[in-house]
Amino acid sequence: MTIKEIATALGLSASTVSKALNNASDISSETRNRVNAYARSIGFSLHRNQDSKRICVLFENMDSHSNSQVGYPVLTGFQQAANAYHYEVVIEHCSDKNPPNLKKLCQENNFCGLMIMGTKITSEIIKELETTSIPAMLMDSYVKNPKVACISSDNINSVAAIVEHLIKLGHRKIGYLGGDKESIVTRERFSGYLIGLMEGDIEFNSSYVRYGNYTEVCGLEAADFFADQGVTAVVCASDLIAIGLITGLRKRGLRVPEDISVSGFDNLDVARYFTPALTTVKQDFISLGENAFTLLRQAIKGNKTKRITIHTEPIFRDSTAPVCKTGAEGAQSKEII
Repeated sequence: MTIKEIATALGLSASTVSKALNNASDISSETRNRVNAYARSIGFSLHRNQDSKRICVLFENMDSHSNSQVGYPVLTGFQQAANAYHYEVVIEHCSDKNPPNLKKLCQENNFCGLMIMGTKITSEIIKELETTSIPAMLMDSYVKNPKVACISSDNINSVAAIVEHLIKLGHRKIGYLGGDKESIVTRERFSGYLIGLMEGDIEFNSSYVRYGNYTEVCGLEAADFFADQGVTAVVCASDLIAIGLITGLRKRGLRVPEDISVSGFDNLDVARYFTPALTTVKQDFISLGENAFTLLRQAIKGNKTKRITIHTEPIFRDSTAPVCKTGAEGAQSKEII
């Protein structure tokens, strides 16, 4: 039997039954006792066991190159924080094409909370999260529900700082290469790009913008596009995209940064050792994971949730240079934070 069926049997709304089963403060004790008594009489299993210390992490495409390099460090931070409070963390793989039923998932596995990361949040999951009483944590996504906490890196200010850096180097034709267009991360980083242009008094040109996905192939396939547009710099939404773009530009006979400057985002290990060393944005993945657990634990304990943003830092390396720079200067890679 579902909450909706219980509501029908008792002549109540599904929302009232859900609140009663979760001991919400705005439900009268009479209604709460009535609902819980009926639930016990039919053997209804509440979706959240108050004594449970099992957390589910929903993750899509963990085996992909980009998700593994970003996702694993975040999960490491999350797991370390969970271990300190003796929580068990279970990773469930999911697909945006076949999203799980969150309530059913928690019921069958006795999960006390959810963290959703690395997934394209579907309309079905968003709708369920907006009305659910399941404590949840969203990474890089947002819904309006006091039981759902949200966390993300600062995707805006750091990209704006990258654009400011490029403008100081004399660039005026600056492109943007984003990942999935519907992704909140992509949109926020694009916002940073726009803010950087606006603050530098550079007119936005939509023909300098292209989207794809968070892979090297995306960058590789975009090389001809940006070369033909005549841009002198491209701000990429990830390091992998930037590396693919640089590879594609080289195939066109263009040099980075002598002909085109390129920046990334994430500060993956490869960014430091790539040639040229990649200008990028450093994310603190461990801190993301640790803070995600802290917020989720607060939600599980019934405390008010919130949205927080983790600080990021632009790192300027050899892949960005003045517009008129000609020839390799032979200098060693330098990092400026």
